[in-house]
Amino acid sequence: MEKLFSRSSRIARELKKNIAIIIQYFLKDPRFKIIITVSDVILSKDLSYAQVFISFLEIKHNLSIKKLLILLNKSSGYIRKLLCKKMKLRIIPNIVFYYDDSFNKGNKISLLLNKIITKEKII
Repeated sequence: MEKLFSRSSRIARELKKNIAIIIQYFLKDPRFKIIITVSDVILSKDLSYAQVFISFLEIKHNLSIKKLLILLNKSSGYIRKLLCKKMKLRIIPNIVFYYDDSFNKGNKISLLLNKIITKEKII
């Protein structure tokens, strides 16, 4: 019988939780004073690389998404160092941050569907 959850999915869940905590409480850079949400973590098969997908609730006008991703990727070594203290793994994966715009796309689709529904009610 196959296991319901693999080891990599359990580690990905723990990484997601711990990275979110580290970003929220341990990054002291004033440019990170926005709400950053870790939406997903995808691990490689050998658990040495992690793709971390993040989204921002509200972005300040002077910072773009690209600049925030560059800042987060530059601080990935520090985040990895803090993960070493929090998690008992033999290998802590290298972290690369990516922007997840699925919330924005879903919101646009929802607005379009609402417009279609209201037009059908009028007709």
